Amino acid sequence: MITDESTGWTEPTIIINDELLNFAQAMSIRVAIGSMLISLSDPNYCNEIGSVLASNYKDRLSEVEILMHRK
Repeated sequence: MITDESTGWTEPTIIINDELLNFAQAMSIRVAIGSMLISLSDPNYCNEIGSVLASNYKDRLSEVEILMHRK
């Protein structure tokens, strides 16, 4: 976990292509995943992108979200 020293808040440790993301970058990724999952809860949005794609996105993003919240 990455901790912001000024607030004490933590974010998951995320490494992309051997690069450790900093606190703000990890927070941005976490928020983006959460936002996409919220979008995928809208049936109209899912219909626009297709139900198979929406279902796959939901499944994979949910897996990643579980991993990010492990301690």
